[in-house]
Amino acid sequence: MHSNRPFVHRFKAMTVPCEVQLFGSLKASQIAEMIEQNTRRLEQKYNFYSKQSWLTRELNQRSGQSVLLDDESLVVFQTLKNLVKGTAGVFDPTVGSLKWLLAKNASLSRAQVYQMAQPMMGEEAWHLEGSQLCISHQETRFDLGGVIKEFAIDQAFNLAQSLGVTAALINFGGDIRVLGSKPNQEAFNVAVVNPNDPTQAFFSLPLANSALTTSAHYERKTQFSDEQTSHILSDKGTHPKVLSVTVVAPSALEAGAISTALTIDPLLPVPDEVGVIFIDDQLKIHQDTEFLTQ
Repeated sequence: MHSNRPFVHRFKAMTVPCEVQLFGSLKASQIAEMIEQNTRRLEQKYNFYSKQSWLTRELNQRSGQSVLLDDESLVVFQTLKNLVKGTAGVFDPTVGSLKWLLAKNASLSRAQVYQMAQPMMGEEAWHLEGSQLCISHQETRFDLGGVIKEFAIDQAFNLAQSLGVTAALINFGGDIRVLGSKPNQEAFNVAVVNPNDPTQAFFSLPLANSALTTSAHYERKTQFSDEQTSHILSDKGTHPKVLSVTVVAPSALEAGAISTALTIDPLLPVPDEVGVIFIDDQLKIHQDTEFLTQ
């Protein structure tokens, strides 16, 4: 493999197209295959919609109020708890409770679903005691769809780095993490799409040793009996002036949780090492929140 050209591997997982670009390794094809296999493993394990997944069988269909977590799941939920706290509870993996209620009764209105789900959701609905995940409400359901893709990206990054890859770009459906820079020392240039026309690039950013995710509500919707809303679920809805939020952070998991939370509450404080770009309802780009008061 020529050192200045990447080995490119493409596949589809977690409902999105995935691309892995690897530089600087003669074993790039084997590493890319390992990344794909691990991504598919995570998809099977944590799939909210699969009756056979660990998430469904062991956690969401639990018989008691606690579940013993394996080492990997413990890391996932420890990280989730930190992200929930860091976003003041706006990012909420118990949103699966809403989806579970809707699946049981599609005639429920939006207000009815949120009222019924309220006791099942939120930061106080679950906690960790050692390796035990403790859940106070029997009907609480966890949906990790908003984090496992990013977790898989971070694992792909770690795998590539541990096996000697000198530079890499991991892109799962527009959520991206970059290792190093290109062999010519240029940063990877990453495009962010127009929220009103996702087939068109709107702006681009240089990335090196960082992750980028974009949260928006132009692709998927949630249907209640009385209205259709963004797939990003919150009792107060997504902010009407925010069409999309792009976040650059050290890890894909952190970037994804923050970008999702900021579509709901764009005034949330973010860590110093995190960069944020908003696209407003007039298709204007902002790096601060002054536009919210204009």
